[in-house]
Amino acid sequence: MYTQSKLLENIKELGIEETDLLTAHTSLKSVGKIDATGYTSAAEALISALRESVKKGLLFIPAHTFSNIRETPVFDIRNTMPCIGGVPCAAVEMANRAYDRGDQTCVRSMHVSHSVVAFGEKAKEYVADDRRAVSPVPMFGCYGKLLEQGGKILFIGTKLSNNTFIHAIDEYVQPEGMSAPYEITAIDYDGSRSTRIARNCQGPSAKYVGYQPYLEKAGALSYGKIGDADCILCDAKKCYDVVVAERRNVMGY
Repeated sequence: MYTQSKLLENIKELGIEETDLLTAHTSLKSVGKIDATGYTSAAEALISALRESVKKGLLFIPAHTFSNIRETPVFDIRNTMPCIGGVPCAAVEMANRAYDRGDQTCVRSMHVSHSVVAFGEKAKEYVADDRRAVSPVPMFGCYGKLLEQGGKILFIGTKLSNNTFIHAIDEYVQPEGMSAPYEITAIDYDGSRSTRIARNCQGPSAKYVGYQPYLEKAGALSYGKIGDADCILCDAKKCYDVVVAERRNVMGY
């Protein structure tokens, strides 16, 4: 069973520093058994270890709802749960409790399809621009800021096909590739409602694993373990440079 101290040790061994901007795509099952003493769940314990690893920086956990809003065109910031696993759902529950107690160091972004939960002293400021998003992953939003602020992307038992940051690159270099816009009702914590615009991401993310050898050659990736999980740590700036260069080679833009 993996304790908090062991998880934190593993995370730091990957090269993550306490001042980093970090996002994490997670498979909780892949980590193995986690000692959740003092936490509501193993998922929350893992988030806590990640949060501690960047205690002077910022962590955000994807809390995407793109499948849910296709079925029901409503995004309720408190009640619309992520469609991407247990750790994101735990993060949303943590954000709900933080809102109720007035804690602004754990905040869910108001993005109808690609919300995140941010942890850190500047969490509220970091997610604020998601409120004006009319596309899945704009460069001014939480994922685009990984490039601007030199962030890192951690894959815990997951693959590069989960790299939402590459969707941001795709959206930036080829915005015409997104789906037609459609309307979603958004419900904020205070119950207020507004009409928002949603679009679907372009391109199959399964193809993103094809960038892996190019990312390795550029020194954008490092590898390690967190618990039992095989992990990849990706440098966002180097990832951007590689993806843009390869798209230019293939598409000639």
